[in-house]
Amino acid sequence: MALITAKPGDLGEKAIIVGNLQRMRTVSSLLEDSKLVSEFAGYYTYVGKYKGEKVSVVFHGIGIPSLTLVTHDLYNLGVKEIIRFGSATGLKDVKPGEVVVPIGYSYNLGGTFYQYLNGEFTAYALTPDYELLNKVVNNLKAKQLKVRVGNVFTSDALFTHSKEFLDKLSSRNHIAVELEGAGLYFLSNLLGFKAVSVHLIYRNANGESMPAEDINKTEKIIAEALLESL
Repeated sequence: MALITAKPGDLGEKAIIVGNLQRMRTVSSLLEDSKLVSEFAGYYTYVGKYKGEKVSVVFHGIGIPSLTLVTHDLYNLGVKEIIRFGSATGLKDVKPGEVVVPIGYSYNLGGTFYQYLNGEFTAYALTPDYELLNKVVNNLKAKQLKVRVGNVFTSDALFTHSKEFLDKLSSRNHIAVELEGAGLYFLSNLLGFKAVSVHLIYRNANGESMPAEDINKTEKIIAEALLESL
C-alpha cells in the first residue's frame, strides 16, 4: 500500500523530504503554484515549481521505517533526486545553528535493512550522491551558513541519548546524531536514485540550544539553498 496517492508524472523527478510539518510549510512557501497532491494517514505531498523546475515537498514522518516507505513511494513514482532536510543534535565541537551534511551514516542494522537485504549482506555503504552533495554544500556556503561535512550516527531510540551515549559517539568521530538519515542513504544506493541529507543543528551535547526565533529564519535560508541545488 502506497502512502503517497499521487500518480506517476504528478511529482516530477526532484523532491525535498522533511520530518517536520512547519519545515514542510517553509519549503513549500518558496514554490510557485504550490498545491497539495496527496494526503494520506498524516503524510502530505506538495508540488510546485522553483525557477521553472518541478519540485515535490514531502512529509516522511519519524523513523527509518516511515522514511523508507515514503522514499520508496517517491522512487516508484519516478523521483530521481531526493534531498532530506532535517535537524540533529551536534556532537564534538558542532554548535547550534550550524549545518551538517553527512558524508556517511553509521547505523546498527535493524529490521528495515534486514528485510530489504534478505540476508544477502551483513553491512551496506550508507553514502550520498557525490555530485549532489557538492552542489548542496557549495550552495549552503554561498548563503553564509557554517557547514560541517562528516560522519553522522542514526539512532532508532531518541530517549536513549544519554550524556554517556553522546560522548561515545563523539569519541568515534561522529559530528551529529539523528533518527532517519541512514534509511535514505541505504535506499538511494540500493535502488539507484540520487540523495543527500542536510541537518540544521538545533542543540548540541553540551546543552546549548538554538534560539527558537532563529530556527524558522535559518530554515528558510537553507530551504532556498536546497531548492537551488535541485
